[in-house]
Amino acid sequence: MRVVETFVAGKAGDPQLCEDAVIVTEGHAAIVDGATDITGQGYGMPAVTGGRWAMAACVSAITTLPEDADVESATLRLTSTLAERIDPELPAHLRPSASVTIYSRRRRQVWQIGDVGFSYAGMPAGVGRPRKPLDRIAAEFRAAVIAAEIAIGGLDLAVSDPGRAAARVLISRQGALRNTIGPYGFAAIDGRPVPSSLIVVHDVPAHVDELVLASDGYPVILPTLAETEARLAELLAEDPYCIGPLRGTKGVMAGQTSFDDRSYLHLRLS
Repeated sequence: MRVVETFVAGKAGDPQLCEDAVIVTEGHAAIVDGATDITGQGYGMPAVTGGRWAMAACVSAITTLPEDADVESATLRLTSTLAERIDPELPAHLRPSASVTIYSRRRRQVWQIGDVGFSYAGMPAGVGRPRKPLDRIAAEFRAAVIAAEIAIGGLDLAVSDPGRAAARVLISRQGALRNTIGPYGFAAIDGRPVPSSLIVVHDVPAHVDELVLASDGYPVILPTLAETEARLAELLAEDPYCIGPLRGTKGVMAGQTSFDDRSYLHLRLS
């Protein structure tokens, strides 16, 4: 397993605020995407956001994974590491969390806990790029509110996002559905058990020699970083407020370079 390309960039241009991370060990390669904080709670000294705190815990856990770890033991280590670093009494919707996708060299598998994507040449359509139902619902609602405000007039989306403010009730509560079974349930590392049915285990075919992992800051995963960055730039130019082709729960605000942190890892497997 060899790293061909790797890249991490924070949406605000400040590495200390970025909640994404790439990690590669002898046995594993992974991307961790800390969830955007909406609580305002700081963790550690100096204080960092919940997303960055959860990301750091997951990175620490992956660093210590045995090469022969299976998905169950890996998920347990990620979960327990974060659990040790947060108040066990925190309610679900206030817990810091992170999405994680890991490639196991020994098992030749991708383990997907949340919405960090992966791609390789010839991969079946619809595989590798999950999006939880709650995000789709919040994105549609946000876009509808913004459309109404634009129709009224006088809206500057780089400064004020009334759609996200209106969707905040759902966005701020969605953590209560994290790691639950049901139509709105979704997986992430938050210090509580992750139901196995929410974890994707994907066997990488023997003929595949190159694999890409990328966080959801990249709406499209392409074979090279240059291609992936170019496509993101095209979409941002077309839809900077993320109410069209990039429809999502937040857009690009003043002082930001994109709508989300982004990370990319291109591996050669043999």
